[in-house]
Amino acid sequence: PNDVIVQAFIKPEGQRLRLLVRVPLKAMMDVEFPTRGPGYLDIGRAEAPMRTAATVWIAQNIQLYEEDARLPDGQLLAVRASLPSDQSFQRYATALAHVNGPRLSDDIELPREQAMLDALLEYPIASETSRFAIAPQLHRLGTRVTTALRLITPGRAERAFELHDDAGLVRLDPRWHQAAWRFVQSGFFHILGGVDHLLFLLCLVIPLRRMRALILVVTAFTVAHSITLI
Repeated sequence: PNDVIVQAFIKPEGQRLRLLVRVPLKAMMDVEFPTRGPGYLDIGRAEAPMRTAATVWIAQNIQLYEEDARLPDGQLLAVRASLPSDQSFQRYATALAHVNGPRLSDDIELPREQAMLDALLEYPIASETSRFAIAPQLHRLGTRVTTALRLITPGRAERAFELHDDAGLVRLDPRWHQAAWRFVQSGFFHILGGVDHLLFLLCLVIPLRRMRALILVVTAFTVAHSITLI
């Protein structure tokens, strides 16, 4: 698919961490989902293929970390097929109740291309107050993949993240220097991605012959550009 939106919740609780994920079924290739009639998902026979898809496309492509130590592979507790109109993933509590609740009726006419796959995974952790990070490798689900992730930790406000394609390692509760380094990286690649910025810098440095003057000019440009953005 061209555009894929993944919804996810992460909630550490006691000695376990729960990961709730919703992915469009059509994004999970190489898995044969049973259908009936003119392409309706056969919900009664779809349990095993959905567990396979959730394992291959979700569990094996999401790495979670606790205090820089990678957590072991998550245990897949439940999968559910959902209607595209289902609103349970608006909040963590309703999403959890939906995944653990009864499955859709076998006679529902749900086109395979419109179905959503919901999965619940659980990971063992040392403490719910630890700092966690995630490295999602979900970019193979589509041409452009956006992951809307929400972190729910005890005693703190809910945090929302929007990750695009291969976002690399994302710290969900970064220390100040880790957050600052992330901004520095973003700013550096922002400059490299702008042809107008590079041409302007090139025009500035053409007459310069000394390294000190070059550093001063480039630094001044960077500071001025940052002030403008602020």
